[in-house]
Amino acid sequence: MEAVMEIEHGFGKGSKKPVDKAAPKRFLSAFFQWANKMRPSVKKDNPDATIGELGKILGDMWGKTKAADRASYEAKAEKDKAAYHAKVEKYKKTSGYKKFQLTLHAWKIHETKKPYPRDLNAPKRPLTAYMLYTGSVRADILKESPDLSATEVLTEQSVWWKALSAKDRKPWIEKAEAEKEKYQKKLARYIKTSDYQTWAAGRDKYKQDMKEKRNKLMGIKKRARSVSKRKPAKKQKRSRTPKRRSRTPKRRSRTPKRRSRTPKPSRRRRSSRRSSKRRARTPKAPKRSRRSSRRRSARRSRTPKRSARRSSTPKSSKSSASRSSSRRTSRSRSRKSRRSRSSRRRSSGRRSKRAVRRKAKKSADSGME
Repeated sequence: MEAVMEIEHGFGKGSKKPVDKAAPKRFLSAFFQWANKMRPSVKKDNPDATIGELGKILGDMWGKTKAADRASYEAKAEKDKAAYHAKVEKYKKTSGYKKFQLTLHAWKIHETKKPYPRDLNAPKRPLTAYMLYTGSVRADILKESPDLSATEVLTEQSVWWKALSAKDRKPWIEKAEAEKEKYQKKLARYIKTSDYQTWAAGRDKYKQDMKEKRNKLMGIKKRARSVSKRKPAKKQKRSRTPKRRSRTPKRRSRTPKRRSRTPKPSRRRRSSRRSSKRRARTPKAPKRSRRSSRRRSARRSRTPKRSARRSSTPKSSKSSASRSSSRRTSRSRSRKSRRSRSSRRRSSGRRSKRAVRRKAKKSADSGME
């Protein structure tokens, strides 16, 4: 397509349809073969007749001729037709034919870009200040030098215009502006008429047709818009904005809250019960105290030979029974450790209560003395 567009840019404003000179010449039909033979005699009989009138006379004569007289011309035309088609088929395989097809395609695209014919009923556009001045000076230039050509006269006019000062140009500019104002008024009236509307409708239709033709030649396809049913818009959920906390602290009530008579279990006991339930599901190894860990590390340091022996001997694969027994032992250990901790906590609590009572008694005795 790029090669076609390059050729299309080469065509000018008044370019004609390209002709393939290398292509084989078209054959003559039976009528034209007969007409070429009969034309001189018909021209002698009708010397004042034009080419169009001679063609009408020959057509009437061909219609009146007998089938036997036509047969020889028709047979020759059929023979020429077969030979012509054979030559065309051979020519279509050459590179010259392909090149000509590109130029022909480019010319067709160029034809779609031609402007619509101008409106003859519309008011004429006014002349510019330069054109008004050159029109008035043209006769003087031709008087001085009548041998000048049209292009030389134009160059002389431009020289005269450039030589004018701003003061001399001012009357021509004012005259051009006055003509322009008159033209604008006439154009505003003409746009409201039916003549302009019919011309504008024809222009719009021509442009649309040429655009469709150009797109077809260039291979641009128009996408068909799919009509989709619009779904109803979902309601947006209201964003729950968090409430701002008040900076002023709340005042505490002076009256103490009444405690419930039924004693609640302590937080430590609750947490221990929950943890025991959770740990029962996934048994873990009991936590070792620092003293026991230190003793074991000391034993390992003392007896390094045993560890070496154990590492050298390959470990036997533990059976399912041994695994289950190890789990049971770990669970029992964890339970014992929990019980020991809870007993320690209780004893520590009792001791602290006793100590508080003793201190209270001592203070009371000292007060009495």
